[in-house]
Amino acid sequence: MSGMSRRILRTLPLCCVSALFLGTAAGAPAAPPPLRVLFLGDRGHHRPSDRFHQIEPVLASRGIEVAYTEDVADLNPTTLGRYDALIVYANIDAIAPDREKALLDYVAGGGGFAPIHCASFCFRNSQAYVDLVGAQFQKHGTGEFETRVVDPEHPIMKGFEPFRTWDETYVHTRHNERDRHVLQVQAEGDRDEPWTWVR
Repeated sequence: MSGMSRRILRTLPLCCVSALFLGTAAGAPAAPPPLRVLFLGDRGHHRPSDRFHQIEPVLASRGIEVAYTEDVADLNPTTLGRYDALIVYANIDAIAPDREKALLDYVAGGGGFAPIHCASFCFRNSQAYVDLVGAQFQKHGTGEFETRVVDPEHPIMKGFEPFRTWDETYVHTRHNERDRHVLQVQAEGDRDEPWTWVR
């Protein structure tokens, strides 16, 4: 995973709006604008739209505005330029060269990128995308498991409490370890499979 959680802001309750305006009028600094995130999904069996509707109110309560799209054409400089981060939670087979370039340029220019779950099997025609994600999905089983945190001091993991859950036990291939920092692993036979990472 990458840098969506860099700036988590708190919103003010409605009763504080008048105080906010008074403070601003008195010369206090204005509150920073909300973090804006674009969520790219699809119509596949992972049901990204449902996931969006689950996380949208939670993120909104933290000052993060999330917009949902299933249109790969939104991967263009103008649209991406309106957002601070991009979430990909989709299985879209291919990406056109101009969309690939827009995505890579966006991240190179400082845009946050959070590929989640099946995003590691998205845009399979693009080695640059696989390198950006950090690996590509290869296979999975299913079952109950608990990940192991390998860097509890990383800011993303601060306060994280491991938990046991049922899920697909993803195994990846085409690993890009350059600039990849693994945060969690899950046991895959006699080895540790990277589960959560930042680049």
